[in-house]
Amino acid sequence: MEKQEIKSDQKKRYPALRWLFYGLGIVFGIVIIGGLLFWRNPFFIPSVNAADTGTVWYPEEEASYVKVEDMDLQFTGFYTVNAAESISGYYYIGSIGEQSWFVEIQAETEDSGLSQAMPDLSDYSFLAQTTEGTEVFEKAAESEGLTLEEYFETYHISDRVLLAYDTSRERDILCYVIAFLMMLGCFVAGRLFSYEA
Repeated sequence: MEKQEIKSDQKKRYPALRWLFYGLGIVFGIVIIGGLLFWRNPFFIPSVNAADTGTVWYPEEEASYVKVEDMDLQFTGFYTVNAAESISGYYYIGSIGEQSWFVEIQAETEDSGLSQAMPDLSDYSFLAQTTEGTEVFEKAAESEGLTLEEYFETYHISDRVLLAYDTSRERDILCYVIAFLMMLGCFVAGRLFSYEA
């Protein structure tokens, strides 16, 4: 009896797994693109020059990033304290155009002298992330004898704080890198399952 060669279509060996991995790869791609466009983009950071009085900047969303250049900062007397009762950051105030901003800058040393006054800063440039600052706003308004709404209106201050240290940028970059590697791995796995094991 003659031997008959039977040709198999190798690309149909694992169709379910192949399309599963391709589908997951597409999902990861959509997540990456959607995150960059509508969530936080740690790679594209807008830059504003605070020295230009005509500058107008409003963050598009919570926790967005910005590079601020040449901002004059005045120490407010407010600070944040960590669990060890040491000062972790000082609050300054500066302006971008006509709007004032609270800026939290990291303490250079672990300062236990809670009443220490800090010098004002001129032409200070920094990378920051916008955050909520409810507590410092409440304290600032109370010190002026105003309600929170009156304080914002009187001094034309943003309701967000520019956090100039300990931002989430490195973590965001890591998340995007992991998602990209997962997407790449899914496409490679889908390609491998297109052939006979």
